Amino acid sequence: MRTALFGGAFNPIHIAHTRLAENAMHEFAIDRVVFMPTYKSPHKDTTKSVSYTDRLNMCRLASEDNSGFVVSELESKIKGKSYSYITLGMLKDNYPKDELFLIVGADMYMSLLSWKNPEKIFSLSNIITCPRDEDDYSSLREYSAILEEYNCSSFIMKKPIMELSSTMVRDDFEGCYKRGLIDKKVYNYAVSHGLYGVNNNDF
Repeated sequence: MRTALFGGAFNPIHIAHTRLAENAMHEFAIDRVVFMPTYKSPHKDTTKSVSYTDRLNMCRLASEDNSGFVVSELESKIKGKSYSYITLGMLKDNYPKDELFLIVGADMYMSLLSWKNPEKIFSLSNIITCPRDEDDYSSLREYSAILEEYNCSSFIMKKPIMELSSTMVRDDFEGCYKRGLIDKKVYNYAVSHGLYGVNNNDF
């Protein structure tokens, strides 16, 4: 089988995340996408994040309607920061016969060589990324040629994904929900748990 790891804070998970995963499945014949909420990110300050449990639960809710989506708690078992080469190694232990892929956003893709132990990442997985527009696609193609020199096998999606960040969603949670950018079950969970500055009394 082909298994793709999709890691991130998912604070919160939104429609651009799930569409990116769906497009990867369709374009590269991925059998399952493993959403793995970051437990302790090496790249971001998570002190202002909602709890790991809440982010994990929202990922589960957003994944319920796609049988190819799996949500993993593997990163909670890592002591210290969650580096991708460690996470991929653990995923390989879980799926030893699978071909592994790693889904990353365009910005993260362009910084791959600065990640911790990139050579191990490249030996464990193929990289999938997605352009935001045509100009972005050209830049990603140029960088893919550089990555090939480091034995990195990477793939760039043909279909761009909407420009939507979790920061944008947090800043206008209700508005994003009304525009269909947040799964209804994720929205209801956030409201019932008082996340992102909203609660049942606000609506």
